Amino acid sequence: MAKRIPQTTPISIDALDTISYWGKVISAQRKLRGISMRDFAYRACISLNTLQRIERGEHSVLASNYLNALAVLHVMDRIFKSPDESLLKTKEEILRNLIPKDDEEYF
Repeated sequence: MAKRIPQTTPISIDALDTISYWGKVISAQRKLRGISMRDFAYRACISLNTLQRIERGEHSVLASNYLNALAVLHVMDRIFKSPDESLLKTKEEILRNLIPKDDEEYF
């Protein structure tokens, strides 16, 4: 019987670059603080193997593991911009805000 070829989801170059960047930041900041890989893995609640994969920038590691490692290092605010609340608005909310409140048809 023929082996099954694993199906992979295509990942954009931008996503791969971002994941690689996160891994480099985690590695650099961990080393800067003098934290061993074993101690950091314990603090981040991940295995040593997962930390090694993160620092190599492997895209198959869960994003939550990258984010947790960044949070342990207290660098998330330096990597991510402040949340843009407008991204959470629905189409209806946007349209509602376009209609002037003194408009006769506003309800």
